[in-house]
Amino acid sequence: MRRAMLATIVMTGLAVGPAMAQRVPGPGVPPGVAPVATPPTAAAAPNDASLSHSAFKATTYKAGTTLVNFALLSAAAGGATGGAALAAIALGASWTLYTVNDYLWDRYEPPPAKQDATDSFDPDQDLWRNTKKFLTYKPAIAAFKYATVYAYTGSISAALIYGSATVVANTGVFYANNVAWDLYDWYMAPPRQTAVAKP
Repeated sequence: MRRAMLATIVMTGLAVGPAMAQRVPGPGVPPGVAPVATPPTAAAAPNDASLSHSAFKATTYKAGTTLVNFALLSAAAGGATGGAALAAIALGASWTLYTVNDYLWDRYEPPPAKQDATDSFDPDQDLWRNTKKFLTYKPAIAAFKYATVYAYTGSISAALIYGSATVVANTGVFYANNVAWDLYDWYMAPPRQTAVAKP
């Protein structure tokens, strides 16, 4: 029963991944109509929503959380083999969810743009924005992690203890990763010159 439940969770995650990775039509494109392909650009501006930029952020985030997950989940599973299996399952699911969540935030509520060279980075505003991102991402991946630990171990106490430990530890990794990327994007972005109306 536990193995069947684990297989169902993994297959659901694998099935959802490709569907979530499909291109989102731009504004003005009717539902059901494929967006017109545009030629690739050299690099997306950091203040613009970019699926590849979100994927880079997810990759650095997942490097940190995979190490945390492997250490804690190895204890839950009773060995490195089980820990590696659980960490790999969590890696695939959370990388997909993080990428999609980050992209949607950047698309529908983009970070503030640096208007000129004298603008400074606002850590309070950035912390609040990252908290909103966290609140839309973390409940889904936490539920998935609890379910996979329970499916693998068959123990509710192991799922609660080790699942909660990974959620708490990875919260720190989430904020460190996002703030580091936001600082990088802020300082690497050229100022956006606003047009001044002529009298």
